[in-house]
Amino acid sequence: MIDNTTKRQRRKAHLNSKEDLPMKTKNIKVQYSSRCQNGFSPKIQMEGRWLEKLGFPIGTHLVVEYEEGSIRIRPFTEDENDAIEEQKLQAELVKKQREYEAARRRLTKQYEPLTMVAEPQNNYDTNSEAHPRYRK
Repeated sequence: MIDNTTKRQRRKAHLNSKEDLPMKTKNIKVQYSSRCQNGFSPKIQMEGRWLEKLGFPIGTHLVVEYEEGSIRIRPFTEDENDAIEEQKLQAELVKKQREYEAARRRLTKQYEPLTMVAEPQNNYDTNSEAHPRYRK
C-alpha cells in the first residue's frame, strides 16, 4: 500500500514531467461558505491576474479533477468546449421550438374565425346585367 506522501510525489513528478520545470506554488487557505443549507461548507477561492497569465481568462470553463488529498484544475479542451456549445445550442433550439409552437397555437386560436374569408362555393353571378364589366 502506498502512503499519501508517495502518491503526492508521484503526482507532482507526473505534472512536472510535461515541462521539466518545477511547478510554481500559490498558498491559499480553505475558507468557509455559509451558503450551504446545513451550516457551513469548505470553499476554495482563487483570483488574480496570474490566473489569466496561466490560461484561465474570465469565462473559461474548467474541469476539476480530484482524489484524496489532491485537486487539479484545467481548462476545457477544444472538444469539451465544442460539446458545451452544442449543449447550449440544443437547449436554445428546444426553447425556440416550444416558443414557436405556443405562438402557432395562440395565433391559430386567435385567427381561426378568419379562415373562411369567401363563400365556400363559387356561385358568383356572371350575368352581364349584374356586372358592368360583362356588359356589351
